Amino acid sequence: MPGGHRTRKPIEFWVGLLAVLFLFWPVRGNAASWTKVTNVAPASAGIMLQLPNGTIMIQQGNSANWMRLKPDAQGSYINGTWATDIATQPVRRLYFASQVLPNGNVWILGGEYSGPSLISNWSNTGEIYDSVANTWTPITPYPAQASCPSLTLTTGNVTSGSNVITSMYNSGYAAGVSISGTGIPAGTTITSVDSTTQIHISNNATATTVAVVLTLAPAFRPPACFGDVPTMALPGLKILAGNLLNNTNYVYDVAAATWTPVAHKVYSDSSDEEGWVKLPDGSILEYDIFRSISAGTGYAEKYSPTTDTWSSVSPADSTAFGVLPVLSSTAVGAELGPALRLQDGRILVLGANQHTALYTPSTNTWAAGPDMMGTLNGVQFPFGADDAPAATMPNGHVLFVADFGPGTTFTGNTTSGSKIITGIASTVGYQIGWDVSGTGIPASTTISSVDSPSQITVNNNATATNTGVSLKLGGTFSKPTQVFDFNPTTSTIAPVSPAIPDAALNGNSAYLTRMLVLPAGQVLFSDSSSQLWVYTPDGAAPPALRPVINQVVYNGLGVFTLTGKQLNGQSAGSTYGDDVQTDENYPIVRFTNSAGNVFYGRTSNWSSMGVGTGSTLLTTNFTLNPAMPAGTYALIVSGAGLSSAPLFVNITQSQVNGQ
Repeated sequence: MPGGHRTRKPIEFWVGLLAVLFLFWPVRGNAASWTKVTNVAPASAGIMLQLPNGTIMIQQGNSANWMRLKPDAQGSYINGTWATDIATQPVRRLYFASQVLPNGNVWILGGEYSGPSLISNWSNTGEIYDSVANTWTPITPYPAQASCPSLTLTTGNVTSGSNVITSMYNSGYAAGVSISGTGIPAGTTITSVDSTTQIHISNNATATTVAVVLTLAPAFRPPACFGDVPTMALPGLKILAGNLLNNTNYVYDVAAATWTPVAHKVYSDSSDEEGWVKLPDGSILEYDIFRSISAGTGYAEKYSPTTDTWSSVSPADSTAFGVLPVLSSTAVGAELGPALRLQDGRILVLGANQHTALYTPSTNTWAAGPDMMGTLNGVQFPFGADDAPAATMPNGHVLFVADFGPGTTFTGNTTSGSKIITGIASTVGYQIGWDVSGTGIPASTTISSVDSPSQITVNNNATATNTGVSLKLGGTFSKPTQVFDFNPTTSTIAPVSPAIPDAALNGNSAYLTRMLVLPAGQVLFSDSSSQLWVYTPDGAAPPALRPVINQVVYNGLGVFTLTGKQLNGQSAGSTYGDDVQTDENYPIVRFTNSAGNVFYGRTSNWSSMGVGTGSTLLTTNFTLNPAMPAGTYALIVSGAGLSSAPLFVNITQSQVNGQ
């Protein structure tokens, strides 16, 4: 390695170092396992992002605070430690777009809910987190467009005798808009908008209240909205962003802090509820939910950043071959599961109903994939990914989460004023807490008890008496949730084995869970509690798909350049869909010494965020962990969970010091 001479070591050193490395390389035949993260997080875990220094940035629940999971001295996240040293985000957000940038910073946009009390407002604002300076900086808001969803609620602090409301989150409110709430006299209107957090009103408040819910009437329609629409990193520090309302799209230039309109999608679908997946040629594939539902057959299209064009890839209009199923419906909220690239080059799309689809880009062909079927008490029921995470593992399998959203129908007898439903053909597999709906069944009804093979008790009295009436179990976001494994070789889906011993999933919907592929190929899993899990898959990555290190050059001043192939991995690693973006297709470097101690460098200036880049030479810069002692190390680069063979390097103290 230029910049530092290689030092000969006795044979026992190399044997010891290779023995240590063996621990970090998945070996085919090892049994898969679930392990609790030893240290409980300081708060419940929300979205998880892989920072380029090896630490994991995790939102604390739905708050504006973030925490950090740091691997232990041996590189283990299972025994990792927690820190709350990340600066507080200026705006509290829930279900928003995020991208880790090639300079190592984190870009965030929107939020289906945002502000102090997470009012549903489809925010169009965002920030960039500087992971070195530990600061947040606002970005240019997403452009204005007509017909944003109306807002009826906001929050703020009111003070008796004052006509100023503070601690708001302004979404474009304007003078003249009526406002009411506790302590606000009737007939009050906004007289001025002073800042993003303060307004003046026409009357003095009559009470002092913190974070009071206020009503805007008539309903206020903000000038711009983005919410939870998907985004995708493009070359040159640019990000493609979809649209909540229609088929227009914009690109954000991070360096220039500007938005530029780009080509419209082929169909009139908005990007709401859809997920995007990157292909090796740089194009972006999406499944068109709303057109597919309305047409009764599947539609999809691709965006080419090179030509700034969208093109249909749909068998229904003869722009693709095969069969593309309908993967959602209004019965499951027009939701959709994740889409992700497989190691064999196909794209797997998981439906909110029990169906899946597979796309082969090389032949432009769609095919129906296997259905998602969960097993409860020995009985199979349809499950679906109505907003849910997934991860491509080193062995090529896909780990994903689905819940009882698709549900199932049954017939039974209801009696007005009674909570008992009788005459059911079989209650085998029925679960307490399942949603029940149908004629004569009030909203928010669930199973309270399973009384016999033909009878259940629910939590609400029926409003009608019916015999043999058709009823439904399940519905959008219905519990329970299960973890599944997709095998691309056999094209089969089965509950993951071993099952995760997490009883909380029985009472959770899939949308509450999160996944992240760790650098060594394990999967970090959150059920939205403070107890995280790590899944260690069996098997190993095909050698031909692993990253390859060609050379490492020391540039001086603590900066190295690593050149190699397939540095970003074969996929985004982990994915979710429109509400959460955790793409990990960028290089991470780690160093292991003969004692088994692991130090992560910090990568930046990635030459590409492509996937499946084959023989193309890629580069990344990296700097060393300042706590790293000088010595000989095995350097490994990983991308989306796929790790290279080690390159043995000698690191000098002057390089650690940045000299």
